[in-house]
Amino acid sequence: MDFNMTTPLLLAGSIIGTNNLCAQVIEIEYNTPTLDRWNYPFNGSPGSRLSASTFGVVEIPGFDDHDAQLVIGFETLGDIPAGLDPSQYRVLSATLTITNTNGDIFRYDPTYDTHDTYLFLDDSLDPDPGRPIHLWAMGYRNGYDQTTWGEFTAFGGTPSVEPVQESRHAFAAYFPVDQTPVDISNNIKFEFDPTPIAIGQTDMVVPGDLVPADTTFTFEMGLCDPFVRAYLAEGLSLGEMRLTVSSLQIADGGTGGGTGEITYPFWYTRENPIAQIFGYTPTLHLRVRIGSAGDYNSDGSMNFFDVSAFLSDLGNGNFDADLNGDCSLNFFDISEFLSIFSAG
Repeated sequence: MDFNMTTPLLLAGSIIGTNNLCAQVIEIEYNTPTLDRWNYPFNGSPGSRLSASTFGVVEIPGFDDHDAQLVIGFETLGDIPAGLDPSQYRVLSATLTITNTNGDIFRYDPTYDTHDTYLFLDDSLDPDPGRPIHLWAMGYRNGYDQTTWGEFTAFGGTPSVEPVQESRHAFAAYFPVDQTPVDISNNIKFEFDPTPIAIGQTDMVVPGDLVPADTTFTFEMGLCDPFVRAYLAEGLSLGEMRLTVSSLQIADGGTGGGTGEITYPFWYTRENPIAQIFGYTPTLHLRVRIGSAGDYNSDGSMNFFDVSAFLSDLGNGNFDADLNGDCSLNFFDISEFLSIFSAG
């Protein structure tokens, strides 16, 4: 079994300068993260645990609704050139996987549940059994950012409500208006419905059934949101892709999870030796275009062959040709390509 951190799958083209002719398409798979952390206020060993749970503490003041979160990071700078302007990166596809350690504890739900289905802890408001696993971007507060917050950084600062509500330095986030990350950790309390980057899917379990141990969940990241694309591009520019997993299976052991019956998932981390042996560590698969889409075939020049390659992808329904990022293939992509191509 291959235990390399990264597996290069395709390198097409080369970066030949800093002008608009720069073009490179990279496809790569990371078999294990370079950072993972159970982002939970009472975690006494951040960055070194063998598993990390995700659960919710709902309708308890002083605790975030998304109380236990899992942060996962993949260093990309060794494979994807870092330091370019974020506009020079276009993520064509991105897929995260994670695998649970505990079995027959929680039910599989592949669909989003709105905030009102959690209110009053009344499952009858939820039209289907189970609760989804969410994938989010990351935001920071209290003076931290991606370059200064890490696996072993202290959890948080001064809470808005004691003991820990809204105190975490790094939080699961979405982008409702612009590229400013908004904390989703208390969307039940504040009654809003954030849009995750993805909902975990598996073909190993029927929706509504209990999830066996060692079930791999796949998150195909939604790239229709321009602010999500910008977030991923910024991470590539910094040399590290960071994401957060959360879920709202309710911890019923008291405030902060307590010691009651476990009804929520635990996930393998990169430190877990079983995960290392059997390939259960989190993984990330990326396809990224760097530089000008005008050099569509990445041969270092812009000519008829780029026009032909673009039109072929467009006609065949290949979303690499979705140059304006609206998740549709139409005239607007042709217009975008001609604008980039003519600019040289």
